[in-house]
Amino acid sequence: MGKRLSEDDKLRIFIRDDFKCQYCEFDASSDFEVWYHANLNVDHVNPNGTNDDSNLVTACRACNLYKWKHPCTSVDEAKAIVKTKRDEARRWFEKYVKKAPAK
Repeated sequence: MGKRLSEDDKLRIFIRDDFKCQYCEFDASSDFEVWYHANLNVDHVNPNGTNDDSNLVTACRACNLYKWKHPCTSVDEAKAIVKTKRDEARRWFEKYVKKAPAK
């Protein structure tokens, strides 16, 4: 992996991706609160890869955590991993959180 990304590098990727998560398409550009809570990151599609723009995408914090360090060869492969993890989290939420009694 290359050197740490500068703030300018990150901003360039965010602008290229229209401030949208490339895994779940969450749009963080609508207002400050949405942007702030999305906590956008620049993710390496292949964590062992380079800092070339082709290996970098905008990801919301949740998707970035779901993908974690899974080495992927494409954004589509990374999306599939994230979708699987999000579906698992949704099932857990539906089972435990949504049905939890109100305090």
